[in-house]
Amino acid sequence: MARILVTGGLGFIGSAFIRRSAADNDLRTIDLGTYAGDPARLEGAPMEVDAIDITDAHLVKEAITRYEPHIIVHFAAETHVTRSEMSEDLFFRTNVDGTRNLLDAAVAAGARFVVHVSTDEVYGPALERPFKEEDKALGEGRATSAYARSKAVADDTARSYSDRLQLAVVRPTNCFGPWQHPEKAVARWTVRALQGKKLPVWGDGKYVRDWMYVDDACDAIWTVVEKGSPGEVYNIGPQGDVRTNVEIARVIARAGGRSDDDVYLTEYDRPHHDRRYSVDASKLRSLGWAPSGTLEERLRATVDWYRTHEAWWSGLAAEAETLYEDAHPRAQA
Repeated sequence: MARILVTGGLGFIGSAFIRRSAADNDLRTIDLGTYAGDPARLEGAPMEVDAIDITDAHLVKEAITRYEPHIIVHFAAETHVTRSEMSEDLFFRTNVDGTRNLLDAAVAAGARFVVHVSTDEVYGPALERPFKEEDKALGEGRATSAYARSKAVADDTARSYSDRLQLAVVRPTNCFGPWQHPEKAVARWTVRALQGKKLPVWGDGKYVRDWMYVDDACDAIWTVVEKGSPGEVYNIGPQGDVRTNVEIARVIARAGGRSDDDVYLTEYDRPHHDRRYSVDASKLRSLGWAPSGTLEERLRATVDWYRTHEAWWSGLAAEAETLYEDAHPRAQA
């Protein structure tokens, strides 16, 4: 039984990783408990949570020294692109300085293996072929949003510790699934469909993301924990059906009892909105990982989960909606 420290364990993906791994391992978590963290997500895997800000180097070092983890999986981060437009300094402080604090503490504590969870957005928009792991530019490189740029620098920071730590970096694509905050696209569309509202899709709706079910991402991260090589980077992505954002929204609308006509293109479009993200995950697949289920099946299952968990998301949806200015439909040509 491995002793594992998960940072950001109250968040969407961190909590899914804990639920997936708790039965066979000794897990601990640290999480500041911001708006994005919720203890309810640890249903079925209750544990004590230390409310620690990873930007506080002293507290992070004290916690890791006390836990003496064999393995650290580092999810803790600010992740929402729209919020990053309003709080760039917070994103760099949490994502870059926090990662450095964590890794300094891991070195001091003699951790055996660390997995740093990055993102496919560090590559910037994919204009041609899917990105391979070696395609990331140094520093902020081609990353666009403040979120992506902060994660790009954090990614480099993590990799710079490979001479002192047994460390791997994973770069997952956009995830969706149960317990995701309704500020994120799939969760927001799902909630709006269940509320009987129309689903806004930005711009021309032709933006493409490699949408991945959260449990598949967690299985991929666990594959890296078990079989990954120190010093390596692993893309995590389904490499399956390619769907535009408007197509994804229509699948969700139908699953939520609405119709394609309830999906509309918006006058608003995010500045510097990347047209396409795409990664080549063949290195990870060579370790035996593959996603399960089709995209449509996973989207419908997600809508079903939100349908039966309204008590959880109903208190979050109103604040999430204040982030957006996309109520006006796009003018028809």
